[in-house]
Amino acid sequence: MLRRRPLVAGLSVSLAIVLAACTATPDAERGPSAAPSADPHPAPEVTVSVVDDDDASATPTSAAGSSGTPEADSTTGAADADGKSIELDPSGHFALTVSGGEFTEVTVTDADHPEVSVDGTFDSGTEGSDPSAPATASATETQSANAGGGTSGAGATPSAGGTPAGDSTDREDGTPSGASTGSNDSAASGGDADGQGTRWVSSYGLAGNAAYEWTATTVAPDGATHEASGTITTTEPQGRSARIFTVIGDDQEVGVAAPIIVNIGATVPESYRDDIEHRLSVEVTDEDGKQREVEGSWGWLYDTDGISRVHYRPKEFWPEHSKVKVKMALEDVPFSQTRFGEKDVSLDFSIGREQTVTADAKTHRMIVTRGDETIMDYPASLGAARSPSYNGTHIVMSKAANYTMTSERWGYSTPVRWAVRIHNNGEFIHGAPWSAGSQGSANVSHGCINLTNERAKEYYDSAIYGDPVIVKGSSVSLSKEDSDVSDWVYDWDEWQELSALD
Repeated sequence: MLRRRPLVAGLSVSLAIVLAACTATPDAERGPSAAPSADPHPAPEVTVSVVDDDDASATPTSAAGSSGTPEADSTTGAADADGKSIELDPSGHFALTVSGGEFTEVTVTDADHPEVSVDGTFDSGTEGSDPSAPATASATETQSANAGGGTSGAGATPSAGGTPAGDSTDREDGTPSGASTGSNDSAASGGDADGQGTRWVSSYGLAGNAAYEWTATTVAPDGATHEASGTITTTEPQGRSARIFTVIGDDQEVGVAAPIIVNIGATVPESYRDDIEHRLSVEVTDEDGKQREVEGSWGWLYDTDGISRVHYRPKEFWPEHSKVKVKMALEDVPFSQTRFGEKDVSLDFSIGREQTVTADAKTHRMIVTRGDETIMDYPASLGAARSPSYNGTHIVMSKAANYTMTSERWGYSTPVRWAVRIHNNGEFIHGAPWSAGSQGSANVSHGCINLTNERAKEYYDSAIYGDPVIVKGSSVSLSKEDSDVSDWVYDWDEWQELSALD
């Protein structure tokens, strides 16, 4: 169901496009005294308008001139054949409406971002119709459009809490490629069996400062088909720009459980999130550039400190030794009534070897595997009964050779060596020589996984951002609420429900 978003007052523009008749009797078939006659069924007329998200019966106002009569080129039948285009406000959707016929196909392309699908829905344009009925895209959609997408970051080391560290705000401009079209499935359109309907409405809002090229195929009552086309441009979006940040950096190698974390420097209302998400794409290839089929989805997590967060994770862990390309076509895309995307960004990173840690609070062991091979099997001490470790899939978030562990709750400040952060609730894997006597036999920590300094160093050297760390055998589990990186706490069905797309 389309959601309401206020439009700029007084902005309603449309263009009527009248096609010249496409059918005529050949000269060879006319009698000697036959005279040319007008086509009794003129080409259907197409109009373009801005549509409020909840308005299922918007009536466009002609902008073809003071007389209100659309200008038509007698040769091509296209009103913008001489280069004219329509300018619309980017705060809503746009609609194509046909009179004197029906649509059979509509194709719309974002001229600057042809890889971004511009889908829409058909309806009869009458009261009681369902403009939100799904339509099937006629374009051949690539894996990147199917999977979703993201942003780029610099090669900075990820920091805890999903906040980029170092120079992670510098981004590489994305270079769009590919193609997209509108819909052509009459069964899903809500139109008649012989046509798609009399109105097509874009499924998503428009970007600002953009150009959209459209083509509409219509059928007249006599069965003749006609084609109209035009260009829609949009005005500047309202408000101030907002930056996009990612935790993963360009050309960084990460572990198989690394989510793609995108932080938006503004609060994005729910009604704008689908417009953003459908402009994100993720493409996965092997080391030789061959495409890999990886099922994944974006999920919107709760806002923190005025920042909206959208993460991407695959259904299962990433396949090892993969390359991931993320594109985010968000320049001038409205994020709210007062904020919009600063620029397009892209990110290329790689998935390293598959390394997994399993720490068991019952057996007091920490086992590290690479594929099917065990490379470390250490005695460990996990959280004590009053301060247990948390069951669930954590990820390596950051690491430091020297780190001071502090806790107001437990009243300590202790320097440690070889600290690997696995969650923002205070859980680390680190050297703890003071608990060496309990490692392998008892849990005495404040929630961390304790190893000897020598073993902690060996593990520290092997760990990279995004490695999964699975804790089991404890009395408590990770929470979905109190976590910056809780992606793997959700089961797959729950995670998909966090997407803004239907």
